[in-house]
Amino acid sequence: MGLEEKLQKAGDNKDELIATEMLVTAKAAVRTYAVALTEAATPEVRNVLKRQLTQASNQHARIADYMMENGMYYAHNVKDQLKHDKKKAKTVKKLVKDK
Repeated sequence: MGLEEKLQKAGDNKDELIATEMLVTAKAAVRTYAVALTEAATPEVRNVLKRQLTQASNQHARIADYMMENGMYYAHNVKDQLKHDKKKAKTVKKLVKDK
């Protein structure tokens, strides 16, 4: 199933689906830059990676803030996040079942 089909099936959850994918990607970028920084051999490369790590971290923060402001992510409330995740899991099961 292509991205367009997934988005059509997502219905009202399109923004959350896109934002979640962006958040996961941003987290991966932060981890990747952090590891690369520890492996860098020259000060010039370390400086470039530090800047990129800062940018990736800022991007992650912007996405997380957007999601929290729009009720898509509850980083500071585990109970609400678990409730939200269970609801999303039910939606995913329904989408897969309706396939």
